Amino acid sequence: MEKKLKRRIDLLTAYAIFTLLIFGYMSFSSFRKTANTEKMDELTVKRINVVGEDGSLRMVISNETRQHPGRIAGKDLAKRKRPAGIIFFNNDGNECGGLIFEVHDTGKVINSGMSFTMDNYNNDQVVQIVNSEEYADGKGNVRRGLVINEFPKGSSLPAFMNKYEAIKKIKDTTLRKQKMDDLMFFEGSRRRLFIGRTLNNQSGLFLYDSAGKPRMEIYVDNTGSPQIKVLDAKGNSRNVLLK
Repeated sequence: MEKKLKRRIDLLTAYAIFTLLIFGYMSFSSFRKTANTEKMDELTVKRINVVGEDGSLRMVISNETRQHPGRIAGKDLAKRKRPAGIIFFNNDGNECGGLIFEVHDTGKVINSGMSFTMDNYNNDQVVQIVNSEEYADGKGNVRRGLVINEFPKGSSLPAFMNKYEAIKKIKDTTLRKQKMDDLMFFEGSRRRLFIGRTLNNQSGLFLYDSAGKPRMEIYVDNTGSPQIKVLDAKGNSRNVLLK
């Protein structure tokens, strides 16, 4: 009798352990599947990080407080104030563009803007779709359009910033300005094209040479008159519509 009772207890114990294992496996498998294929109707967050299989960033969607400072040449930039928006990172984990938007209202002046940018490799933005608005004293300054910039071949933002910070420490104001002007000329951004509405309420196409100097303008001015101008390297212009 005792042997039969012991056998039954052993069978029940084995059954209970087996059942527990099966239940645990099914629960764990179900949890993993749910975690990988989560679906919901609404999600409220302050920041979302999208990463590659190696864990490096591909995209950050964030409010202005938690926004990523940027990453170039494998290093995060110093923490800085950035607007809310989306920051894009390439497969090397470096920032390559973004979408930002913000408004500042001081009570006297309202500044509102939105910008979608694409960055030069290891440098700052070279393609930008921008909307910039400023309103004060019943007047408005508005600029909207497509901007194309470029940097000298081989230049990089980290190298530029290192030189920039070193120049800022020069005490001689004349020498500091000269060095800063040289840095901007040889390694800074150069405008190549703008299509859109200017701050002067001109609507048209504006072309620049490789040094960033304006060379041709095709636009309608703020009086509604069409203009086609060509400019020489010194900035002297000629309206080709005038006979």
